[in-house]
Amino acid sequence: MLLIGSTDITDIALDVKYKSAWNNGAGQFTFSYPTAKAGMFANGSAVIFTYGGANIFYGFLFATKQDRKKYSCTCYDQLRYFKASNSIMRPICTLTEFLNIVASSVGERIRIGQVDNTVVKLSKYLFDNKTHLDMLYQSIKDNLSLNGYWYALRDNFGALDLRDIVDLRLPLILGDGSLGTDFDYEKSIDDDTYNYIKVAKDDQDKGVRNVYLAQDSSTIKTWGKLMLYDKVSADLNESQLAARANQLLQLKNRETQTLKMDCIGDVRVMGGSGIRVKIAEAGLDLWAVVDSVTHNFGHTKHTMSLELKFVW
Repeated sequence: MLLIGSTDITDIALDVKYKSAWNNGAGQFTFSYPTAKAGMFANGSAVIFTYGGANIFYGFLFATKQDRKKYSCTCYDQLRYFKASNSIMRPICTLTEFLNIVASSVGERIRIGQVDNTVVKLSKYLFDNKTHLDMLYQSIKDNLSLNGYWYALRDNFGALDLRDIVDLRLPLILGDGSLGTDFDYEKSIDDDTYNYIKVAKDDQDKGVRNVYLAQDSSTIKTWGKLMLYDKVSADLNESQLAARANQLLQLKNRETQTLKMDCIGDVRVMGGSGIRVKIAEAGLDLWAVVDSVTHNFGHTKHTMSLELKFVW
């Protein structure tokens, strides 16, 4: 079922697609319909899409293109409203608490859903002229550097969730004889692999820059020296800065593995979902996170294209 406001266009909708990413902007829903069958709908209209009894998308119409034959619509979920820029001081608080602070400044269409208790306290930080999304994504990374927990911020059919990705694992296997139709697998040290971490923070009172190092001599010997320089402006003490360097080394001192797959569709799969991947010819049998997914909904066929990352 596809509703725009109170109008049901299920029977005339074409090219229905839903894109969802892990901590990379709002979910996007696109579709078209013949100009001869219905008129143009107003921007800001609520859009609801369900498929096979499953709730897929709840959001709002942001753009409509028209040609001689059809209207083409682009819709986004509530995270689209977090693209606005602002200046907010993050107090010493948890990621959970900061999400509530940011959400309260975004607007009346924001609805909070299931938000996990992230426990660890983040340091004070001034976000000056940053988008609300950048504030939250940076805070998710700050939380990761403190305790190693990955979180997903996503819209779940009109409810804004913040979830530990371990809890988003699906009872689903992709690969050998299971949904997958094609794959493209890569292991790399080119983009996001580092074995020499340098965390720096200026001491304004003493006029010096303090530096904290963490390195792995074994992978430096194998791969060469891959350095990450992390300039910190947050209010962290010496032990916290040293811990940050060690945590970043633990997270980054590994090959980056990515996997692209074309699959038979499964309505449960969203950005941030955990999926078990088993592909014998690539030597894969482990959990992956859905970095992005594009669902293609036909009237009789549902397929999806996935980009996965291995972060555990």
